[in-house]
Amino acid sequence: MKRILSLIGVVLVVGCGLIDGPYETYHDNGQLREKGTMKDGKWDGPVEWYHDNGQLFQKGTYKDGKPDGPSETYHDNGQLSVKGTYKNGDLDGPFESYHESGQLESKGTYKDYKRCGEWLEEGETVTYDLPC
Repeated sequence: MKRILSLIGVVLVVGCGLIDGPYETYHDNGQLREKGTMKDGKWDGPVEWYHDNGQLFQKGTYKDGKPDGPSETYHDNGQLSVKGTYKNGDLDGPFESYHESGQLESKGTYKDYKRCGEWLEEGETVTYDLPC
């Protein structure tokens, strides 16, 4: 029943213009696909997406439709895949990525969506010319 009411609410809001308020969609199998809040048709505030198996896929904070703040993405087995920070839609700050096994793949810092400073990539240290 909650799902039906949510969908009716979305239809009513969409029918009148841009989505404004709480928003949820579901996978074909009934599992939650995404949930968050929209403002003027754009994500605004905390948002979560889910794999069709029910596991969390990604969570983060959005401002005016762009990622802004900490974000985490997960493999469908529940292991952390990517952890980073966004500023006005661009990666900006500490960043880590992991293999599906949970082993660290890369770690470093982004500045304005570009890798900067020293990074650890597949066990090797790499230095980028851009200072952080």
